[in-house]
Amino acid sequence: MDHTSFDVVSMLAPWHIDAKKTKARYVRFTATKLPAQPRSSRRFIFCLGELLVFSKGQNIALRSTVLAPNSVETLPTWSPKHLVDGCHALGLPVKNDDVNSNGWHSAISTTADVTKWVQVDLGSVRDLQEVRLIPAHPRDYPDRFGFGFPRRFKIEADGQTIFDSAASDFPNPGDTPVAFPLNGLRAQTIRVTATRLWERSGDFVYALSEFQALANGKNRALQSGVSSSDDTLTSSWRREFLVDGRSSSGLLINESTWLAALSERREVSLQLVQLDLRHKAGVLLARTRASWLGGIALFGVIIFFLISLRRSSRSRHRELEALRQRISRDLHDEIGSHLGSIRLMSELAIRDGSKDDSLPEIHRLAGEAAESMRGIVWLVREGDAPRLSSLIEAIRQSAGSLLKGHKWTLEAPTPDDAMTASLEFHRQMFLLFREAAHNINRHAGASLVKIAISWKAGQFHLRIEDNGCGFDANAVTAGNGLANLRHRASVLGGVLQIESELGKGSCITLEAPFS
Repeated sequence: MDHTSFDVVSMLAPWHIDAKKTKARYVRFTATKLPAQPRSSRRFIFCLGELLVFSKGQNIALRSTVLAPNSVETLPTWSPKHLVDGCHALGLPVKNDDVNSNGWHSAISTTADVTKWVQVDLGSVRDLQEVRLIPAHPRDYPDRFGFGFPRRFKIEADGQTIFDSAASDFPNPGDTPVAFPLNGLRAQTIRVTATRLWERSGDFVYALSEFQALANGKNRALQSGVSSSDDTLTSSWRREFLVDGRSSSGLLINESTWLAALSERREVSLQLVQLDLRHKAGVLLARTRASWLGGIALFGVIIFFLISLRRSSRSRHRELEALRQRISRDLHDEIGSHLGSIRLMSELAIRDGSKDDSLPEIHRLAGEAAESMRGIVWLVREGDAPRLSSLIEAIRQSAGSLLKGHKWTLEAPTPDDAMTASLEFHRQMFLLFREAAHNINRHAGASLVKIAISWKAGQFHLRIEDNGCGFDANAVTAGNGLANLRHRASVLGGVLQIESELGKGSCITLEAPFS
């Protein structure tokens, strides 16, 4: 490929180049004209997210040697070795569908440092080039990508260790496949053992969406036998789902074919932009020519043009509205991913002993923003009449995030799946709880928070009690958020009671009707 004779348009989309079965050892990417660095007119940069080289369906550039003179090395973000680490921002190569298959899930543990394993039996000894672990991203946890991926683990092929992260935590891969080259190793059974589990919401789990063992571009693990140390079995979590060829969001497809399709879509998008510019130029030319017509002919042409323009405008408006919706979903995915990255980077900087006083605040704000986004997305995706079980789970997850560092308990009955309430009831109740939990975290100085939920005869009861410093209810200001609590209780048509005494903690109770 040679694009040195003209400028190319930069987009967040891959470039796919057909190598036409070329045999080679080295692949060089040379930039001859650099783009300006954002917010700078005097500095110019050259960046790549990932470089993949496919042969028989396998990325043979994975963890290869990279030579990049004058490169920037700022771990954990920028490094030449990150060019071939298999991680990129495009997500998993899937074809979305409605099949309820999340993958395999271990039993739930109360501690992180326990050993759990899952093993795949290929049926016979096979030549293998690569093992891939596909992280889970359950549909009922829409913003918990990398769900259950172990923090420390090892991989064994017929008892021979081929990877071990026992010395340090493995970064959560999010929505990126994790590949391990085997270089022609022969094996029948492959075991992935977790020695430090992923934290869910006050407990710890081990989960994978899919296991792949690749040879000559084919997944030899498909429909193989699976055994494990223990399981959590539901309609969407089963052993056989670990080797069914699906991720949590859809059918896994060939990565090279998928990248080629994304590259083609980028080219089509650029063509659409060019066509739009030509369309605008044509409209301008038509207006110029129409201005020279006179009399009735001019009047008729103008009327015809205005009618056509109005129809075109309506059609364009509908297209732009549809595009806006798609972009808003894409932005949500990007913002959620970047908030997680900001929080991770600030946490790493704090651990490394950075003296920047703003890092703890950045870490806290990123966590709160990510948690708020998860709550809002949950409200939007639940439908018109969500189940009460979904509200309890959302409160549990929010408590785990907002009350981190506090000891807290949640008492609630197990609701029947048929128990539902209006979306507005869920929204107001969820936001009221978040407001109360946020106030406790910021102002109460409590060591223990008790949350109790119950309902009877169409009345929903919520009680939040802490052993913090308390306050004088007659002297509080609007800054404590009590006005927001009273407003939401009023919208719910409920009765809110706030009891507090200096040095003796606080208690908030709400009783509201639901249908």
